Amino acid sequence: MMNFKGLQFRFLALVAVATLVSMLVTGTVAYLRSYDHALGSSRATLNGLIKAIDRSAAIGAYAQDKVLLQELVDGMAQHQLVARVEARDPQGTVLVYKDNPGAQGATSLGAIRHRLISPFDKHESVGEIVVMADSDHMQAAAREEATTLSIMFVLHSAMLAWLIYALGDRIVSRPIVKLAGALRRMKPGTTEQLSVAAIHQFDEIGSLVEGANALLRTNQEALHKERELRAEVERMEAQYRQIFDSSSAGIFVLGPTGQLINCNPTVLRILGMDTQDMAQLSGTDFLKQVFVHPELATGLIEEAMAAGDTVTHDLEVKHHRDGVRWVHCLFSVQRAARRAEGVMYDITERKRAELAALRQAEHDSLTGLKNRAACDAAIDHFLDEAARFRVPVSLLYVDLDGFKRVNDTMGHKAGDQVLVQCASRLRQAMRRSSDVLARVGGDEFVAVLYGVGPGDKVLMEIASEIVAGLCQPFVLEDGQQAHLGGSVGMACYPLHAHHRKQLMAVADEAMYAVKHSGKNAFAMAVRHA
Repeated sequence: MMNFKGLQFRFLALVAVATLVSMLVTGTVAYLRSYDHALGSSRATLNGLIKAIDRSAAIGAYAQDKVLLQELVDGMAQHQLVARVEARDPQGTVLVYKDNPGAQGATSLGAIRHRLISPFDKHESVGEIVVMADSDHMQAAAREEATTLSIMFVLHSAMLAWLIYALGDRIVSRPIVKLAGALRRMKPGTTEQLSVAAIHQFDEIGSLVEGANALLRTNQEALHKERELRAEVERMEAQYRQIFDSSSAGIFVLGPTGQLINCNPTVLRILGMDTQDMAQLSGTDFLKQVFVHPELATGLIEEAMAAGDTVTHDLEVKHHRDGVRWVHCLFSVQRAARRAEGVMYDITERKRAELAALRQAEHDSLTGLKNRAACDAAIDHFLDEAARFRVPVSLLYVDLDGFKRVNDTMGHKAGDQVLVQCASRLRQAMRRSSDVLARVGGDEFVAVLYGVGPGDKVLMEIASEIVAGLCQPFVLEDGQQAHLGGSVGMACYPLHAHHRKQLMAVADEAMYAVKHSGKNAFAMAVRHA
């Protein structure tokens, strides 16, 4: 049974279509050419008849011998291709004519006109012979001849197509179909080989069978190597899985949108999660679920993608029991796989120690405010930013009034309690956590306000609150009360100074001017830069 999707059917269909097209084209061309040739042959026959009587007709026309002309015309009119013959004088007058009684149709193909030349002067015309052809007869004969020839061409094309198909099927199609069937029946990894008929041992079919057998042998070897390789890969995967699961570092893999693809148990331990909590992370946005500041982690991944290298940073993660812990993260991006790979180490204790050391280095141990060094660094940073963005910076220099009396009469312990409460009241007067408040001396404090100028109402409000707060009584641990006051000098960048030392000096001058004028007040610097 023929497979209608197989090579044999397609070959047969192709041959049939090609044959049909060839028959249509060659049959049509043969018919038209034969038809034109038959019509041309008929007209040539008529011209031959005219030439046969040319000499005699010229003499008859010259001598005006109608009898001779009639005989000639009657003779030509008997031909089956002729419908009518006329002999005319030079003026076109019909001298004699003859109709063929057996003519089938009119002369739609046109008349053949032949000029008669004088037998004595080749330049003189003595008349003409007009032969009107039997067009129906000529066309019928032409069609018959054309039809016969086109049928012969069609039959020839059909026989040639059948021969091509038979030879192609015998030599090419059938062996290939047989070869395909044998290959389809073979099982992967088989040691069987294809056989080839003797007739095809040295042709392309034989080469195809030889190539297929070589491919079968190669495939068998490849399968054997693949089995060995698969066993080795499984062994290595088990080893890597053991390393992955037992690693002290948390390892995780993220998809293109940040969803968690996989992570090892260490990640769960770092986050304070159990194995059953893994479902909470799987398929979710891992960065938002885990990191306190996911935008920082996203930025690191984008940086790693742009640089094509690993980037590292210390980040805070959400711990299910301890609140927040610190991890050292390494991010890398596999561009082809469109995934990010991360490694995290728990550095909470080290980070807390670093932060504690940093705070101790930058903050006053008694009040918790920034110390002199941290204050200087903060002012320098504010001034740099202000210069870049063309914004003002205001500095308030605060000095306690009457603090020495508290120390001398009530003791240093009481003085420390007063300083702690002063720091608290100064914090309450500040409006933004981004502003700087520092203790720069025994009873001297500095407040730095970024983006606040001399004409801003908030500057006067803060100064007023500071003075009012410092004038309130300070209740000590033993129930005693200490009464102080405060003098505040203010200077602004860039109105009064352009550098930190100059700005602090101008504010200090304004503060001493307040002290000399009565204390417990605030004043703006008068010396401009």
